[in-house]
Amino acid sequence: MTRHYITTDVRNEAEAARSGIRPWLFFLVAALFYFYEFFARVAPGVLKGDILEATGATEGAFGLSMSMYFLAYAPAQLVVGRLLDRFGTRFIVAPAAIFVAFGCLILASSDSIITMGIGRFLQGLGSAVAYLGVIYLAMVWFPPKRHGIIPGLTVAMGTLGASTAQYPLSVMAESFGWRAPILTCAILGFGIAIILWFMLPRRPSWFIELMREDGYDPDFRVPILSTIMNVAKDRQLWLIALSSAGLYLPISVIGDLWGDAFLQIESGLSIRGASLATTFVFIGFAVGGVGFGYLADRLGRRKVLYLGCAIASTMIASSIMFASIQPTWLTVALLGMLGFTTGGQALSFVMTADNAARHNRGMKLAFVNFVVMLLPVIAQPSVGFLADIGVARNGLPSDVQELRGYGLVVALMIVGTVIAFFVRETAPRQEGASVTS
Repeated sequence: MTRHYITTDVRNEAEAARSGIRPWLFFLVAALFYFYEFFARVAPGVLKGDILEATGATEGAFGLSMSMYFLAYAPAQLVVGRLLDRFGTRFIVAPAAIFVAFGCLILASSDSIITMGIGRFLQGLGSAVAYLGVIYLAMVWFPPKRHGIIPGLTVAMGTLGASTAQYPLSVMAESFGWRAPILTCAILGFGIAIILWFMLPRRPSWFIELMREDGYDPDFRVPILSTIMNVAKDRQLWLIALSSAGLYLPISVIGDLWGDAFLQIESGLSIRGASLATTFVFIGFAVGGVGFGYLADRLGRRKVLYLGCAIASTMIASSIMFASIQPTWLTVALLGMLGFTTGGQALSFVMTADNAARHNRGMKLAFVNFVVMLLPVIAQPSVGFLADIGVARNGLPSDVQELRGYGLVVALMIVGTVIAFFVRETAPRQEGASVTS
């Protein structure tokens, strides 16, 4: 392959565009969608009791219905990654917000757990764009020396949405009924879609020239299946993806869905108290994501931080299994520490971007997120079904039965930590260096 050499004018234009406040404004606008979709995503977990009462569903059926979010989210990643590589952020992100809003509308207007599953599927389909859209936009508009902290900042925006959702949603549901907060999410979604369309930029011409440096040919179209197959041959990408999926479980399973129920049964907290305690997982995750991303940029190293976070989070998750026999304040503190160490999961996307070519970076990031979000499709209902074993219909699991479901989360985290040992170290990409993989 003949290398395409980039002129000094293009590099200067890129450097000028990536400086100042404008990239940060673009980042905040795109991250607004991620904040919103995370807010809407955790709502069913907060309102679980009301939804179970309205639908008459079992714990297992509820978990299966809500996991439809991930069933749509996970495979959509591969298509989203290709679309971002092909068209950039604006034309993909804005329509996606409408899908999330429609999903919320269906959830708010239904008494059927099956119909709610359809709403969650639409939410997942639209949300599949949110995280990748922010990361992809940032990788275009920020220099490589800032790439380490960007996923952490993005995580902070999303988890801020989740932590903001926990307590206010439960209060709103008590005052106006459980449908009101979800309907509010739908209205907000349509408004955010308009903001995204008018405020996000098109992909700049200078970045397309930089893509050519890595071998991008705009006149040559590779079939999406061939692209996926080529990406799937990357062994290191699989190791990063699988370890990242295990490390993310405290958010995708405990924070998103089962944390409130676990704390009510194991620690005897009220629904408000459990929602407030679960918020510490998200707050810790946000702080950890930013902190470890900043350290990764400063040190120029990724794996040592990533592996350390995987080991620490697994140990803390194991300690939370003793919630029924330890002081509640200790369990809440451990939840915050669990979220903080889980924040290192954002480094999996940094390591992926470090060695990816500019024209298939979206696809590789999407592949990692695909695996990360596919695991909850199995884990979320499995936790519910394990906790349901031996429970009378419409009854609640005992602390031992609830712990049985939680134990699955810990076991999967241990597997992810073992895999993290085999991930190779990466470093920030040097400007001017070409990557063709």
